[in-house]
Amino acid sequence: MASLASTSKSASRCLKTSTVRRCFATEAPIPPKSRLSTAVVLNRSPILTPNPSSFETAYHNYQYKIMRALSTPFPQHFYFAKGAALQQRFYNEEKDRDAKSFGVGFGKGGRLRLPPLPYDKPMPRESEADRTGDVKSLDRKGDRNLYLVLKNAKGDVWRLPQSSVTSEDALHVAARDSLVAQCGEAMDTWVVGRQPIGFLEEQENIFFFKAHILAGQVSLNSPEISDFAWLTKEEIGERVESAYWTGIKDMLADS
Repeated sequence: MASLASTSKSASRCLKTSTVRRCFATEAPIPPKSRLSTAVVLNRSPILTPNPSSFETAYHNYQYKIMRALSTPFPQHFYFAKGAALQQRFYNEEKDRDAKSFGVGFGKGGRLRLPPLPYDKPMPRESEADRTGDVKSLDRKGDRNLYLVLKNAKGDVWRLPQSSVTSEDALHVAARDSLVAQCGEAMDTWVVGRQPIGFLEEQENIFFFKAHILAGQVSLNSPEISDFAWLTKEEIGERVESAYWTGIKDMLADS
């Protein structure tokens, strides 16, 4: 009882003092405010279908052979006049399809000798940028995802577009504005959502936002950036620092 009375008296003395102070605990120090940065994972989606794997090629060839073997013959005499040029060309095309499915020499007769038809050749899958190794072109690696990386002017350091947050705007707005400030207004881009797709803790807390380029090209607009490149996931891993690569590699598509 005596100890309870002394505790209550000390508490009342603390309340009666003119200076407000903590009586039973020390004041916790306020941690320094952490700095925030936003980074943009700017993606150029594939513009070509991917090359099929060896398994996919074998599967489609097998299915094509089955289809050719079981399909009803095309009634060419109903659609073509006998001896017409179209019938002769159809005959040659059928011979080519049979050779593809069952081997050269399948069936009776051979191909007819006809003058070649003029036609537009399809564009090659390999672009001029692929042949010359131009990593700044958006036409390279048409069947892969490409990502924009920037080189810091103060050193040979490659990173995704990144900037410190200096305003009170939402993070996705700050990410979009910093991309325009660094890479110019010649690009038509779209930030996918308001939620970040990744986070990396370094000297600054970096929040990553995904974006797509719809048109245009980079026009460097910051003295802090000396170069840029559009790279695949594997190429980015060869240029950036190992610690940074460990933090961002899962945000990038493998294809």
